[in-house]
Amino acid sequence: MRHKPMLLHKIIGKSMRQTREVIGIIGTHHGVGATYTAMMLAFFMGEERGRKTAFLEYNEHHDMSIIQSCYEWSEEDKDSFSFHNITCYKEVTRSKLMEVFGQSYDCIIIDFGTNFLDNKEELLRCSTKIIVGGRSEWDHQKLLRFLQRTGRISCDEQWLYFIPQANEKSIYYIKSLIQKHVWAIPTSENPTEPSRHICRLFHHLFPD
Repeated sequence: MRHKPMLLHKIIGKSMRQTREVIGIIGTHHGVGATYTAMMLAFFMGEERGRKTAFLEYNEHHDMSIIQSCYEWSEEDKDSFSFHNITCYKEVTRSKLMEVFGQSYDCIIIDFGTNFLDNKEELLRCSTKIIVGGRSEWDHQKLLRFLQRTGRISCDEQWLYFIPQANEKSIYYIKSLIQKHVWAIPTSENPTEPSRHICRLFHHLFPD
């Protein structure tokens, strides 16, 4: 049997992809690891999956400028910096958000920081919603307070709850506490190079 030409195979594969994926990530409190997790996911989508990915800083933490200074990038300008398939946008305004949505990205990942109430409408528009919480016992109370702030939202049982560096015992306890989908995020020394374990988890949670 003749193999399909490589170029045709790529075109067909691209045409069969799912519609654009928009992933919103928000932390229960500052410093919990939402931006770190979002960056790993951006590099997974862009490098592992080969999808044209936008990673947006839609919060007031100003972490993206620090991230820019820590690594070398293939392109940099005033508002953004890029590496291969990934473009990171700093301090995104609502008008800039709409501009990015008008471009031909396969995946858009939005880091909402920790302010749920101000970003509620935009988060609810995302096709996938991710909440990042802490693994310590006192962080569990912050997660519960976050759930109280979200109120009763339709289909919130489909949201994903990520706990970085948590062990199985902690995940089991948090699941029983909040009755939600909870996933442990393995340790990764470099968010631009997600580990094999993280890639395996992301392949499971975000099937191609």
